[in-house]
Amino acid sequence: MLPPQSDIEQVIQRLETGLRQLKVQYDMFFAGAVPREPVELRSELEKLIKRNEQKAIRKYAHRFQFNALVSRYNRMIGLWSRAVRQLEEGNRKPPAVVEPEVHRERLLARCRIGDPTAEQKDLRRLHDRYLRAREAVGETGKPLPFERFVSGIASQTKKLQNEGAQGVELRLVQRGDKVQLRARPAR
Repeated sequence: MLPPQSDIEQVIQRLETGLRQLKVQYDMFFAGAVPREPVELRSELEKLIKRNEQKAIRKYAHRFQFNALVSRYNRMIGLWSRAVRQLEEGNRKPPAVVEPEVHRERLLARCRIGDPTAEQKDLRRLHDRYLRAREAVGETGKPLPFERFVSGIASQTKKLQNEGAQGVELRLVQRGDKVQLRARPAR
């Protein structure tokens, strides 16, 4: 029995919109915006195709449209399956989870020191940048005196040098509305 032409037109319309939605959802998955593949929509489209691919379609234009959409679906599924397999095998970077701008870390300044007591000029500039950055983000509280700033850096430097570091890299970073000074072994 041949399906009424309005039914096949609805199937073609549903397949077209479903493919567009599936492409958007897979793009979102590979970008890291959604945590898992859109398997529900994919299986729905697969069922729609299997239900209608054996039916006789009277009009050549409808048959051509349907076959073109099925071919496009198969090609896209092949690409997405290969990309997912590469993710699972570790041959492709996993989707980066998008962090809100508030949680991203921004490097404000960086300097390398060996001896905090001998490199007062660089530390003075770093201290000024630290105070200006705190003021810019609206951090309130007492300003950190330079002497206390240097003693904190000296203790971190000593600790890292006891662990085998030749020098220390100081990084002034802003994360959201917080400004921090971090010390790590210099490379």
